[in-house]
Amino acid sequence: MFVFFITLFYGFTFILIDFIDTPVNSFIDILVIVSKCGYMIIMTYILLYFISSNKYIFAFIFPLLSVLCSILSYYKLTLHVELTQMIIDLAMTNDFRTSFDALSWQLVLIILLIFFISIWIVYYRFKKIIIKYSWIHFIIAFFILLLINSTYILYGPLERHTPYSIYYSFQSYFENRRIIVEERPLFNNNAICHSDSVIVVFVLGESLNAKNMQLNGYHRPTTPYIIKEKNVISLPHIYSEYAYTHESVPYILTRADHQHPDLAYQERSFISIFKQVGYRTIWLANQESVNTFVYFMNECDSLINVSNGKSLFIYSKWLDEDILPHYKNVLSELYNNKLLIVHTIGSHWYYNNHYPDSFTYFKPIIQSKVISSNSHEEMVNSYDNTILYSDYIWYLLINELRDKKAILIYLADHSENMGEDGHYTHGDGDWPAQHYPGCFIWYSDKYLMAYPKKIEALKENKNKKYNTSFLFHSILDAADIQSNYINQLENIFR
Repeated sequence: MFVFFITLFYGFTFILIDFIDTPVNSFIDILVIVSKCGYMIIMTYILLYFISSNKYIFAFIFPLLSVLCSILSYYKLTLHVELTQMIIDLAMTNDFRTSFDALSWQLVLIILLIFFISIWIVYYRFKKIIIKYSWIHFIIAFFILLLINSTYILYGPLERHTPYSIYYSFQSYFENRRIIVEERPLFNNNAICHSDSVIVVFVLGESLNAKNMQLNGYHRPTTPYIIKEKNVISLPHIYSEYAYTHESVPYILTRADHQHPDLAYQERSFISIFKQVGYRTIWLANQESVNTFVYFMNECDSLINVSNGKSLFIYSKWLDEDILPHYKNVLSELYNNKLLIVHTIGSHWYYNNHYPDSFTYFKPIIQSKVISSNSHEEMVNSYDNTILYSDYIWYLLINELRDKKAILIYLADHSENMGEDGHYTHGDGDWPAQHYPGCFIWYSDKYLMAYPKKIEALKENKNKKYNTSFLFHSILDAADIQSNYINQLENIFR
């Protein structure tokens, strides 16, 4: 009963905050969310049962855990951010004054209140609760937690919710630190760059379906800006080897291909070759880093995290326009050759979060996080609104390059289900519709004048079928880099 009541305390004080802003549109939706919240409460009961089985462990861990949960809940409510490995990294690298600026008197008051409540609960545990054979309870709870942590279907729903998110976020942080310092061999330094004034921008998109682009003949005006650009070439027949970001991104960035997929986890990316020939390399991230590609993010000279604290489990606006100030600053740096990788949130589910209200052009839109509660029309409308907004972002990115010798390559990591065979988004399996991502190339007039043969070849190749493995070889050629690592059969500029 003691564990039951402190679990209720956690449920109403911390866990409920994780779910109160989830979009719902029916009583069934509410039941779904209540069931998820209930699962978190049950799992929290097991955790609290474990730490309370020994009063000394409880005395140390419970107040600390409660204070940490209170801090996380406060920031979720006020700033709509949650604990991620990026937030941890930011806290580790910030000076004390910057971190102190995030405090407020309200937060201090909440911390003190929760701390004193926790101390009273610890006192009650010492004075009133007597457990015979407490070591048996401790062992039983330990093995239950061990089972949970070894089974994804059990621990998957826990990773981003209080209080388990504390453990899993720090686990992700330290795993990423380990991967970043891996020793991957350098490419043989045989690369040569013949230009000293080229800007290459690679926009790594998210969940964009090629068939939903007006640029590719879609019946809706989803790309009104980009379709008017005279120097745009669309590649509508690109095939993505993988249908999930964590698999597709390392595949895209490296020499991995259909025959050699393991190279994505053994070699460096094209970023290293750019650096070897003198390019300034920058990664602008508006997505959370994932351990499968965090290594490549840190290959760059600079890594700028735009999405700090934003999460797919917090239902507030998460927009790609946040990239633009950093993008402009990087372009103004006094370096001649630059490679910018812009990792956008694009058309990720929950769609309404990823475009501003002013871009709600197609209506009606989705109203619920529970996919089955939305109609097909609502799903498509919200999805197409994300593309309409992305088109505007591409236009703004291009505007900064018009007077430069520059090329912008857009490629989404994968596509998205939009009702094909009854499937939506990309979270319920690997389906054919998820493998045809949007892709286009924009080039400036100065770039065209400098490399007319590349553009001529691009136009000849635009309707060919390529695997996303084309990018490694093509982006090097686009940057006027010669290397023995370029496979000309996968080079869209030859």
